[in-house]
Amino acid sequence: MVKKRETNVAELRDQTAVSRRDFVKAGAAAGLGAAILSAPGKAQAQPAPADIRWDYEADVIVCGSGGTGIVAAKRAHDLGADVLVLEQNFDIGGKLSHNGGLSSFGGGDAIQERDRRGLADPDGWLTAPLLPPADVTDDPETLFIDTTDWSVVNDHAIADYRYNDRGYQRGWADNAAATRQFLMDNHVRFSRISRTHQGGGMTKARAASSIMKLGAKTDIEAGTITSADAGSKEEERQSLFNPCTQICGGPGARADSLGAPNCIRGGFVISRSVEYTARKAGVRFMLNRHMDEIICEGGDSGRVIGVKASYTPRISPVTGKRLESYWSNGNIDETKQVIYVRARRAVIVGTGGYMGNVPFRTSFDPRMSEPSMQYGTGLMGPLHEDASGILAGMKVGAGLGGLFQPYLHSSSALRLQNVLATSDIYDTVMPGHPAFEFIRSYGIAIGTSGWEYIIAVNQVGKRFHDEWSIGNQRGSEAQYPPGSSGTNKSFTPLDWRNASVAHIRSTYNWGPGSDAALAMNEGSRAPDYSSGPVWAIFDQAAVNANGWQLRHPYIANPPDGNFFKADTLAELARLVVGNRFQHMPLKYLEQTVARFNSFADAGKDTDFEKAAMHRIDKAPFYAALIPLAVNDSYGGLKIDGHCQVIDIYGKPIPGLFAGGEASGGGRQHGIGRATVTGYIAATHAVAEPVR
Repeated sequence: MVKKRETNVAELRDQTAVSRRDFVKAGAAAGLGAAILSAPGKAQAQPAPADIRWDYEADVIVCGSGGTGIVAAKRAHDLGADVLVLEQNFDIGGKLSHNGGLSSFGGGDAIQERDRRGLADPDGWLTAPLLPPADVTDDPETLFIDTTDWSVVNDHAIADYRYNDRGYQRGWADNAAATRQFLMDNHVRFSRISRTHQGGGMTKARAASSIMKLGAKTDIEAGTITSADAGSKEEERQSLFNPCTQICGGPGARADSLGAPNCIRGGFVISRSVEYTARKAGVRFMLNRHMDEIICEGGDSGRVIGVKASYTPRISPVTGKRLESYWSNGNIDETKQVIYVRARRAVIVGTGGYMGNVPFRTSFDPRMSEPSMQYGTGLMGPLHEDASGILAGMKVGAGLGGLFQPYLHSSSALRLQNVLATSDIYDTVMPGHPAFEFIRSYGIAIGTSGWEYIIAVNQVGKRFHDEWSIGNQRGSEAQYPPGSSGTNKSFTPLDWRNASVAHIRSTYNWGPGSDAALAMNEGSRAPDYSSGPVWAIFDQAAVNANGWQLRHPYIANPPDGNFFKADTLAELARLVVGNRFQHMPLKYLEQTVARFNSFADAGKDTDFEKAAMHRIDKAPFYAALIPLAVNDSYGGLKIDGHCQVIDIYGKPIPGLFAGGEASGGGRQHGIGRATVTGYIAATHAVAEPVR
């Protein structure tokens, strides 16, 4: 069991919380610098204070409770370890909980085999398989070759698998099927296989969605969920049990088209199911607890022996009370500002990526200094994606891997989104979930067709690109079925023709609209010369034509600065300064609209060649924020095929493991990436010697 040792930590150190900026400086300067300045061939860890006293201890400390963390925690417990999970948010699930549930594994996993053989599921819920047997006939070697295939180039001229770390990918392929089985053993049900998710390979179908059946009772073991817990997008309600967000299908997202009639899909199915079994088995959870530092023992071994963690409660802006988790059995309610936790065997880092850390993310793309950039904080909290796990690893000598992977990835490149007027596009939930108190609007979904009816202007009120292409020339990642993302429909693995110049020229589909939005403009200022917010401008005629619902919960009430309405364009141009990132009126808005209307009358856009245009002249007029947002982080702590963290000299760091977006090496997106690395990390962490 988790053991608590009483001590007065205030006697040992200053408990004042360190700001994110100060922590970034410490991680980057003290950590990586200390490793680089150590003796050649050794990454010298920062030794633990000689007089440190531990508040808690466990065999394995898991930092984070998303797809990596929750799987690692239950897997480690299954293998006999005492486990303590530290989670900075108020509830379990991380990014897994907002996910749509599409889970890509493979290598001949149990769901592939079920569908290949045409078998019914044990519950009798599913219709017949959706794909021919040959398309789901798979094995680990095929999966490994698929996910390291140098020849696959997508429709924006990026090789999706060429730069994957082969040692890591070998370990991933060898454990994908076992991870699927692990989830099934923990009461997770899956729909029929329908396709493959981003980064899951070209030749075989490997993705099915996690599901629960609508019923009279929410019962993890039976796999049923009530309508109240499922939520309903149509009825505009959400529950704490299911935080599935708009961009991933929203509350009550159905799986009927996936061969699972009357079933609800979502990543919450995995997070809640594994959480349930973990709590029942005796895994302990300390929520509202942010991992700040990794602690190593002194001397040359550099063995990781624990972590320092701070108290990070989230307070409801409505009630003023601390937000609480859905389940509480197994929770340790520790409110001390700073604690030290000893790991008898290992620490597993599943703290997520770096898109919330400006100095770190601008190492990949300097345009990400843009302060209005969205990356998902409403559901997962302001410390989500703060790079804390990566920086803590760097501080004890860890190397980085996969640093090329985020380049033009459709989930990590900063792009304009198809949902307007929300502060948090990737975390949009409906009323009923406490995160709505922070987000406050579900957003106006305009899809790809809605771009025809708006103009997009920068922070000074000027157009910058053809709006239709912004919403439609977006590119995607290459995965099964062949023919997706510009790949050859008659696909041969490892064939040079997949990457030929002629082929790439004929399939390119990455429009530069978002890049134009990020360009410097008249309102850009030193030192970062950021581009500022982007606004959709439209009139009442556009609203009538598209049936957009301009009311709560799709827009905030009271207003939150992301949506404005006015009787004149001049008034609208002034109102937008109500947005906290908009520091000036839309200076050129009136003349921009007048010029655009002249193009609409003439039937020709001589500025940006927009094909279909509609005059903007029917009051009232509207300005809605177009989010510039990212979903994923790629590149992080360098890990091997055991998910053990590797130092800057290529040596494993004893007692330190990582997975998911805190790690680097592969370009895979989503549940498959996170859960398999969690499974692998736990398997090998438990094998570490006890100290």
